[in-house]
Amino acid sequence: MSRYPTIGFVVAALALVAGAAATARSVAAKPATPRYDIVAERAMRDADIAFYQQRALRDPTGALDHLHLAALYLQRARERATPADIGRAEAEARISLANRRAHNGEAWHELALAQVGQHKFLEARASAESLLAGDASAAGPRSLLGEIDLELGRYLEADTIFTALDRNAAEPPVLARVARWASLRGNSEHARNLLISAREKAHRRAGTPAEQIAWYDLRLGEMALATGQLADASSRLAMARDVAPDDPRVLLALSRLALARRDGTKALRFATDAMNAGEDPLAFALASDAHLLLGDATDAERMFRAFETAITAAPPSAWHRQWRLELLDRGRQVDAVLAQATDELATRPDVYGWDQYAWALHRAGRDPEARRAMREALKWGTEDVMLADHARALSVSR
Repeated sequence: MSRYPTIGFVVAALALVAGAAATARSVAAKPATPRYDIVAERAMRDADIAFYQQRALRDPTGALDHLHLAALYLQRARERATPADIGRAEAEARISLANRRAHNGEAWHELALAQVGQHKFLEARASAESLLAGDASAAGPRSLLGEIDLELGRYLEADTIFTALDRNAAEPPVLARVARWASLRGNSEHARNLLISAREKAHRRAGTPAEQIAWYDLRLGEMALATGQLADASSRLAMARDVAPDDPRVLLALSRLALARRDGTKALRFATDAMNAGEDPLAFALASDAHLLLGDATDAERMFRAFETAITAAPPSAWHRQWRLELLDRGRQVDAVLAQATDELATRPDVYGWDQYAWALHRAGRDPEARRAMREALKWGTEDVMLADHARALSVSR
């Protein structure tokens, strides 16, 4: 079973600029997958970035070139899992806004996405509010604000936003955010149908980048993995890989699926591919888990030490929850993770924040407190086998 929350760092937050859709439940009913030239798309992205960099150098007081750069850096970050590009996107969006504040809502949009990608959720919320100020009725900005409220655990505010936006005719990014809300609220079937609907709309829309097409099946696969539907997860992740064979997010999800199926050989292969394709240290931890399944304690320890070394390059505030859960499951750096989880909970008391806090308390031997925290994690009805596993270990029921 999956031990990883489906919310994630850049994966969930930044991919929501895509679209897609269908109400049919059968995976076999998917539209024909066009053939995408990932290499050509990435080369074009690099060429576009170089082009706008030169334009911005020639006219540093302009706003539009910096806005284009912000969007391009975010797209490249999604395609290649490069955190540095998210920081570049934030810087370019800020320059665009400094050069032109009025009628520059798209810069607020790119800034908010870049801040979400760096877990600057309070700053992202302020940026989303500035975006929404330009058009309070716009569904896209409202759904972005709702997505950030979900990350911050402001579920009542998110309920108000998403109840009004829960319409199948909405644009793909809006549908994807509504699906996220439905999933956290314990309505996984509705979430799945909304996301399928968004997926099909994206497939029919000309010019949608391959990464965005693949993201919808990746997200569907992660949702299925979280709810223990491993066959569906396998089908969806295979579809995502058909479009984007070396997407590190897809490879990491496939490794997690293999671990859930107790297939150490496949888990190791996908984790190794993810190491070669991206920069997420989680790949080392998953490789370590795979080695343990294969009975190789020496290589498991070697990979886990590589994981611990890699995450020290990031400030504690930027540690991903999946990293922390790996540490807790191994009983490593428990005090440090508990301190981080405690600090994060002050501003981000969402379902997975409470779960992480509960699990850290449990590993620290503070089960009475852990049980109270776990009840907070369960009270919204989120369907996730990881939450169920943690609750069972703490003898907590919904």
